[in-house]
Amino acid sequence: MNSQNDFVKVAFANEVPPRTMKHVDVNGKEISLLNIEGQFYAIDERCGHMNAPMSKGQIRYNAEKKLISCPLHYATFDIATGQKLSEPVMSGMDMSALPKNIQDYFKKAGEILSFVKTNNMQTYQVINDNNEIKVKIPTQN
Repeated sequence: MNSQNDFVKVAFANEVPPRTMKHVDVNGKEISLLNIEGQFYAIDERCGHMNAPMSKGQIRYNAEKKLISCPLHYATFDIATGQKLSEPVMSGMDMSALPKNIQDYFKKAGEILSFVKTNNMQTYQVINDNNEIKVKIPTQN
């Protein structure tokens, strides 16, 4: 059974309007706090691919899924479960206007980055306690 004492206050509800995110630091743990039409969620702040700040990404949702996308490579994750839903987008950019040496650099960087694994992300329990948003951070063993 979860005790209210297990949760840490991270924000007031009005600090995270609907369809927005807020970066919070809880005991040294970086978390993205999200508000989806009044329902709050918490997920790791750092992307499971290249450590980008997820609170700078995008929220997308429909009746079936609530998604967050990485601001750097556009990998998507399920907000509720942290499950990786799509790999990073590593191509599709028109680089023809760039100098050849820059094009070669990006090509090589893309080849290397294609070997970086994208991991699922951790999610956290969230409660709204009289407009105080609280997150449960698991204790480290």
